[in-house]
Amino acid sequence: MKKGAASLFFAGFFSVCFSSAYTASEILGEKNFEILRTEGKIQSNRFKGTDKNLFLLPKTALAEKIGEAWNDSQKVPVLAGENVYLLPKSGIDIQKASAILRSVSKMEGMEYYSNGEKRFTVLYKDAYCIAGPDDVTRVPDKTEGSADGLVQYCLLNDNSLGKTNYEVSYSQTENEVSMSLVNITPVSYGPIKAVKPGNLHINLVLTACDDYNVVYMNIKANFLLISVIEKRMQKSLLARLTAIYDWFSKEISGE
Repeated sequence: MKKGAASLFFAGFFSVCFSSAYTASEILGEKNFEILRTEGKIQSNRFKGTDKNLFLLPKTALAEKIGEAWNDSQKVPVLAGENVYLLPKSGIDIQKASAILRSVSKMEGMEYYSNGEKRFTVLYKDAYCIAGPDDVTRVPDKTEGSADGLVQYCLLNDNSLGKTNYEVSYSQTENEVSMSLVNITPVSYGPIKAVKPGNLHINLVLTACDDYNVVYMNIKANFLLISVIEKRMQKSLLARLTAIYDWFSKEISGE
């Protein structure tokens, strides 16, 4: 083989290798993958923990990026919750998932199970993008093109946590797309301002593997540890992971 041809061959070979997708078992570990195939979901929650470790984080670039994100590098989150799911490979692509995650307005009216009310009810009474962190003028969702590097701001009128403004940032590659919500106004529980700005992170990353689509989610939060609300806050925040996944999976499957 001539030198020039050899160079082209190896360049093409490595390009294919590095652009190929993962398998679910490679990024999750064989044990977790087998549990997921059987049960459909893996969950890990830590309350008042002593470290920042996330135990279910997939071994991918965007998963590790959202795993590391936290506003206070010196303080362990009071609450850290992780959920992992498998979705079928067919009918789902990264661009479709990317557009759905940017469609904040479609979250309006989504339902969740309220531990306080002991029933399913509407989670977000209002959900829409706003002009900026301090400007609540309603603006359209930005769903065209790639989400990589995009930042949107949104208002979510939560059933039990009231109106909160969020910064929503996105990353996208050939095989992954992620969304990260961080509160930029306080989160209230009734009359109590329970979460300071920047102390609630909700993250989702979808990885398109060769065999399955993997959805990893986590929530990190610091909130007031007052006996009358701390257990309710814990349950309420964790319920939002399930609710957002249920909404996302229905949207992406076209249900």
